[in-house]
Amino acid sequence: MRIPESKIEEVRSSSDIVDIISSYLTLKKRGKNYLGLCPFHKEKSPSFNVSAEKQMYHCFGCGVGGNVFTFVMELEKVSFIEAVRTLADKAGISLPSEGSEDRTQATENEALYTLCQMTGRYYFDNLTNTVEGKLALEYFHHRGFTDDTIRKFGLGYSMHSWDALIKKAEQEKISVEQLDKAGLVVKREDGSGYYDRFRGRAMFPIFSASGRTIGFGARKMREDDPLGKYINSPETPIYNKSRSLYGIFHSKESIREKEFAILVEGYADLISVFQAGIENVVASSGTALTEEQIQLIGRYAKNITLVYDADSAGSKATIRGVDLVIENGLDVKIAALPAGEDPDSFVKKHGAVEFQKLLGSAVSFLDFKAKMFQSQGLLETPEGQTRAVRSIVETIAKMKDEIQRNFYIKSVAERYGIYENVLFRELEKLIGKERSHEQQVRRREISQELPQDNTDAQKQPMSNELSAPERDLLKLMLENGNEMVQFILSRVEPELFKHPRARQMVQFIRQRAREGIALDANSLVNDLEDVDLKHFIADLAFRKYELSSGWAAIDSLPEEADPWEIAESCVTILRRQQIDGLITDNQRHMKAAAAKGEPTTEFMERHLALLQKKKELDSARLPEIVKK
Repeated sequence: MRIPESKIEEVRSSSDIVDIISSYLTLKKRGKNYLGLCPFHKEKSPSFNVSAEKQMYHCFGCGVGGNVFTFVMELEKVSFIEAVRTLADKAGISLPSEGSEDRTQATENEALYTLCQMTGRYYFDNLTNTVEGKLALEYFHHRGFTDDTIRKFGLGYSMHSWDALIKKAEQEKISVEQLDKAGLVVKREDGSGYYDRFRGRAMFPIFSASGRTIGFGARKMREDDPLGKYINSPETPIYNKSRSLYGIFHSKESIREKEFAILVEGYADLISVFQAGIENVVASSGTALTEEQIQLIGRYAKNITLVYDADSAGSKATIRGVDLVIENGLDVKIAALPAGEDPDSFVKKHGAVEFQKLLGSAVSFLDFKAKMFQSQGLLETPEGQTRAVRSIVETIAKMKDEIQRNFYIKSVAERYGIYENVLFRELEKLIGKERSHEQQVRRREISQELPQDNTDAQKQPMSNELSAPERDLLKLMLENGNEMVQFILSRVEPELFKHPRARQMVQFIRQRAREGIALDANSLVNDLEDVDLKHFIADLAFRKYELSSGWAAIDSLPEEADPWEIAESCVTILRRQQIDGLITDNQRHMKAAAAKGEPTTEFMERHLALLQKKKELDSARLPEIVKK
């Protein structure tokens, strides 16, 4: 069943784009717009703009942009219909129920989300309603998890069978190929079929930040299980380990409220801490901390406390992420657990109050590194001290805040009795290397982003290469209604626009105008399937008017400016450029004819006629708007 246009418009008008995007990342007010770190590419300086007035977003770094629907579509990798449903749920708007027709039209990713959700429910049903599942249920209870916690985190059990899930999928008319795409089955080496990936294990569903089931962690229940203690879903189109954090869906609101995130290692660690009432906690699932995971936390808070387990190799990998946290502009502290303890065991033995005290005693990276170097015996020799201090300065060099760097350098100088100027020289050298490395990385990223084949679409210039009159005409049409569209299109043909995207957009606008459909950038984005054109329109919406004749670039037209005069001026400039091109072509043909001894009278007459047309255009008065 299709969603009626009236319902789509109701959802759009009820979904404030600033509120929606703020639930995914941190935005700060800058002038009329809001600014944040782009969730679609790696960046250290924010270039992601959100306009409450236009109800649109645009990143000046990577070029993505659109409205509230496209944001959810691109971030969650879902279709337009699924984005509408997600936003409707948030707004409390009821939509027509989804039928088999919708399921047929769903994107592959949506199908995988649906499959993982079904699988999670199946595992939960095994846990709570089968005799075999009682083994895992007793294990969870033994770990101290309450029934409410088990339900909240969707814990479950995979049957001790080679094909239990495959048979369940067959009943639901789900192909084994889909199970394979979701990482839920493994292909047999002899090619004879598939078998369940998870068998006889306690199951921990992994959720995205928006609450979708994207994968699973599984803990062994039987000693004869030949695989590791924990195994996880493989990488799939919807599950990327380096970009996922266990518990982020349950903890994000608490992280935002408390303005810091607690990072632990495993599933049980997180659940025990969360159950104890400390809900601003996420888990790296035993893997080394990644830049994407840090950026995910950074959407909700700028402070991270790493809970350090000295006896765990996994925690040591997490500690190596301290520099990465600082490099991404977040503040980090480290809380050391007593020897032999992990967060799960500590909370059970000592309770939430003591765990909060542990967090309160968390130290800076400087104190942590100093203690670590001391325990390693590095501070007992000049060579060791040199290594230790250089390591600390290397971390300081990753800080973005110059004042913060200076305070830490002073602290290191006092701690180790070294002249500050010596440390500052080392710091400047390291910062220089870091900048050089960043420039090299960016050059590589740009080269990878450049088109590799020779199609016409890939030859198209970026939207910031639009000429001023083309940009202003497009903005005027988007912001002044169909009457302006008719005014402009009666004076200029799409062929006068040199930028391929501009020509494409003018043709689309003309078609909309013929159908009598109201025009604005926000609604236009919904009706386009071309993602690049959506981004192009968002870019236009956020670009300044250049007024096409050397006037100062401004966000919107001043009251004294006449948009009709500006439109006439832009058309005049485009026509002048067209005539200049015709004159150039005519001169080339005239020279070629003369070189062959052919008559040139026809070319001379055309040249004079073109000059006369240009003279008539040059006499047109341009709008008098505030000059630079």
